[in-house]
Amino acid sequence: MDKFTKPIIVVWIDPETEKKRLMRRDKSNEENARNRINDQMTLDLKMNKADMVTDNTGSLDHLNEQFQKVLIEVSKPLTWTQFSLSKNGASVILASLTSGVVLCIKALL
Repeated sequence: MDKFTKPIIVVWIDPETEKKRLMRRDKSNEENARNRINDQMTLDLKMNKADMVTDNTGSLDHLNEQFQKVLIEVSKPLTWTQFSLSKNGASVILASLTSGVVLCIKALL
């Protein structure tokens, strides 16, 4: 699955701040917040799979700056390798090969 979902971007936060923000947002108690966090993949495991990590422990302005950098990075044109491994790239390659085979067969007949 990971090879079809690139880039993987993780927004990291320390566990204590994550729990406090979750409790405030959901108006829940500590146990419910902890259970909700524990039901998810750990942030460390997510970070190991990530292509980019954004730190969400600072101010909203700092987070905004980081997201601007991420946006610039993910908006860059794909390399040929990245394109060929993408869903659209695979479709274009398959269509090109199919068209090429059909044209070669017609030329031989």
